[in-house]
Amino acid sequence: MNRAGRVRWRWQPGRRVLPMVLGSLDGITNALGLTSGSLLNGGSAVTVGLSLRVASFALATAVVAIFGARYVDLRVGLIGASKQLNLLKRGALATTRLGRSARWDALLDALHGSVASFLGAGLPLFIAAMLPAISWISLVIAVTMLALLGALIAWRIDASRLHWASALTVAGIILIAVGSELNIA
Repeated sequence: MNRAGRVRWRWQPGRRVLPMVLGSLDGITNALGLTSGSLLNGGSAVTVGLSLRVASFALATAVVAIFGARYVDLRVGLIGASKQLNLLKRGALATTRLGRSARWDALLDALHGSVASFLGAGLPLFIAAMLPAISWISLVIAVTMLALLGALIAWRIDASRLHWASALTVAGIILIAVGSELNIA
């Protein structure tokens, strides 16, 4: 925040890891869950319209979930800090510029996460729409994206890339099975 009280946006590597990971996972799993039933049970092929609807739904759910969770988390931190400082008014820090900054940070996190969710859901489905003869390829692409995301997460947290990639691959396959059974779209 600058002296005039305005929030100044700066790129801070690693600052938005949670919303990006959460958004990507949300988008990919939405794509798997909502379309696998139709793709595997002989339903309609993936169209550009369906791709946009699923990706838009993933974007909207990510905005609500990420903004709500992040804003509550930041406000709870400010309320806790108020208690630690023995401020008389409950949540005194939350009503200051810090509170407005918390809202802005939560909004930026929601923006980053929702874009990641839109791309996570949209990318495999847009590819499937371009290849209608093999539209099931979107499921393979989505599971591959989960595996790559798992490897990226593992690299970021110094964990086993194989374990993370394998775990998210298995999770993707389970979601395909659940989505196929539920047959939502």
